[in-house]
Amino acid sequence: MLREIKETNQKRGEPRKRWFTDSSMDLFVWFDDDGEIISYHLTYSKSSEEKALTWSDEHGFSHFGVDDGARPGRHPASPLLVDDGVFKPAKVIAMLKENSDVLEPSIMDFVISGIEEHFN
Repeated sequence: MLREIKETNQKRGEPRKRWFTDSSMDLFVWFDDDGEIISYHLTYSKSSEEKALTWSDEHGFSHFGVDDGARPGRHPASPLLVDDGVFKPAKVIAMLKENSDVLEPSIMDFVISGIEEHFN
C-alpha cells in the first residue's frame, strides 16, 4: 500500500514535491504555488523491469524503462531512464487503484484521468 514520505527533500526555488511509495511503485508529485499539480513521475514494477511514466504541463507524457545500474562483479552505477516504448495503461491504472488508499482523490483522479485521456 502506498504511503507518503513526509520528510521529502524540498529544494529552494523548486516547486513543492510530495512522495508516495511502496514495494512496487513510487509516485512523486510537484505542485505550483496555488496547489495545482504541474508534474509527476511514477515508477512501477520496481522489483522487475522497472518502468517510469512522467508527465509535466510543459512537456506532456514520456515513458521509459529504468536501467538500475547493476553491473555483475562491479559497483552499481546510477540508475538511468532508457527508451522503452511499451506502456500498458490499464495495468498501471489497476496498480494505482490497488495501492492508493493514502492518495487524496484529487491526486488519484488527476493521474488516472491523464493516463486515460492520453493513452486510451
